[in-house]
Amino acid sequence: MFSERLNKILTLLGVTSGDFANFAGCDKSYISRLASGARVPKNGGAGAWRLVNGIYLFADEKGKTDELCELISCRDKSSANGIKAQIMVWLYDGEKAVGKRAEQPKEKVSYRAFGEKLNAVMELAEISNIRLGKLVNIDTSYISRFRNGLRSPKSNPRMMDALCNVLLHRLGEQNKIKQLAVLMKVDPDAMTDKEEAFALFHDWLYHAEKADSSSVIEKLLENIDTFSIDAKTPLPSFEEVAVERTVKCEDTVYFGSTGLQNAVIRFLGSVISDGGKELYLYSDQNVSWLTDPVFRLKWAALMLGCVQKGIRIHIIHYVDRDVSEMIEAIISWLPLYMSGMIRSYYCKKQKNSRFSNTFFLCPGVACIKGSNVIGTEDQSGEYRYDTDPKILEIHQAAFNGLLADAKQLVRIYGNLESEGLIHTGNSGMTVLGTTLPLATMPKETLVSILVRCGADETVKNRALSVWESRKKLLSDTLHNSFVHECIPLADEESLFGNRVFADIPGLTVTYTPNEYAEHIRNIMVLSDENPQYRFYALPDAPFANTQIVISNDLVTVSRLNAPQVTFLISHPAMYEAFVAYADRITVRHKLDKLSTKRLLERYL
Repeated sequence: MFSERLNKILTLLGVTSGDFANFAGCDKSYISRLASGARVPKNGGAGAWRLVNGIYLFADEKGKTDELCELISCRDKSSANGIKAQIMVWLYDGEKAVGKRAEQPKEKVSYRAFGEKLNAVMELAEISNIRLGKLVNIDTSYISRFRNGLRSPKSNPRMMDALCNVLLHRLGEQNKIKQLAVLMKVDPDAMTDKEEAFALFHDWLYHAEKADSSSVIEKLLENIDTFSIDAKTPLPSFEEVAVERTVKCEDTVYFGSTGLQNAVIRFLGSVISDGGKELYLYSDQNVSWLTDPVFRLKWAALMLGCVQKGIRIHIIHYVDRDVSEMIEAIISWLPLYMSGMIRSYYCKKQKNSRFSNTFFLCPGVACIKGSNVIGTEDQSGEYRYDTDPKILEIHQAAFNGLLADAKQLVRIYGNLESEGLIHTGNSGMTVLGTTLPLATMPKETLVSILVRCGADETVKNRALSVWESRKKLLSDTLHNSFVHECIPLADEESLFGNRVFADIPGLTVTYTPNEYAEHIRNIMVLSDENPQYRFYALPDAPFANTQIVISNDLVTVSRLNAPQVTFLISHPAMYEAFVAYADRITVRHKLDKLSTKRLLERYL
């Protein structure tokens, strides 16, 4: 009877025993034995409850909870625990469970993720977010995001070490090192030596982060989120850098790293003063010539001058298909990316292992080109400097050949330009945002907000137009696939303090509590009516000024404050890293729909 009823459920859910095993985290052979009747778990036992929990979560994930309740004759659909209990009763045909496990077991705390481990250690150490933040000299909000699983310190090794040192020191003062050892499941004697204790604690605390490529994505997002248009270090003026004797030099060959630096100053100075239109840059040689602190300021000043002149920059990054290299390349050029004047590419071909190449071109102005034996560039590298129009045309054709073997790494758009660029409604969409999205806002609520804040007709028409297009995109996407939205819910202090902003383009306005409730109610209706829609309630936004949208094979990263730009990313490895980052958050904060509904009802 048990196996027959289990198979009925699997058929209803449209899943094979093997696929269900993967979803439920069970061994495939175990589910196969249950389905064949070769094994029947103890009624009310731990194995039975794992099975029941998997059935409920799978039905919830696929929007088949109502059909499941009808099959098992469950009348009360308002309680997840009630539905699970009825699944158990139905599977065993009403047979009473015996033994100590007759009730659903409470989930034991697991410490598999960094946030869970940090939370457990902080509770053991009896230390608050504010206190820990002060001791490691970081904002309290970071500690909160760490504990909630929204962020990781993996991209900042110094912060990782500081957290370990502070927590170990405090636990030592409290004589709780043995309790920490129990939490870590290590021999307490191994924690007596300070260096060994640090190594063990560090390894345990960050173990889950080691193979997680999403940490490099956090580093990129952090830089985008906190980017400031104000230069941290004053740059020299054009006249200070592009001195006449260097720019007017007529040498045709430059030698070594100093020679390359002088050639670059002459090159960029000429591009700016002679009205160049576009720059084409490629170099796979060691960057020691560029990292010299004095020269780097000159380089930055001249590149900024190119941007201010409206010169479009095409750069082929030398990256060996490693995500971290790509991220570092983007971060190092971030000010230019933020200007919107850069188009970046990556080579599909592998680098030559014997020779390095540098190729800087401005059509109609000049070109620097050098090919040298790797390791000899700084001392005896040879770089040609050409200005002859015919030779420049040849160089342009050569660079076009490089571009033919390259793909775009990142595209940059203004935020309004990016509307509709990534999504067509034909594939699924995952959103990590900072506030409730415009697409799920009732039209009446939007109109009410626009009237309340006194928006002019231009702003009203723009807002309504964007609302219409986003609502249609949401509808089309749900018709063809899924939409998962990971959004922080407002706390009462922020909501009643007029600090929760609405997602309305061209307008900075906050919700009233009633408007927020209307928006929440519409999300609840959408969730009830569309199995493909899932709302993940986050305790906080992963990044305060950045929205991430993942769809099919593309990602958009939109900066929400000045300078407002959107990064469009399509590189497969970077896309997978973004997916890993989003998965880490959704797994940590996923609730069944009934539990999510109860959470949202607090705002009504």
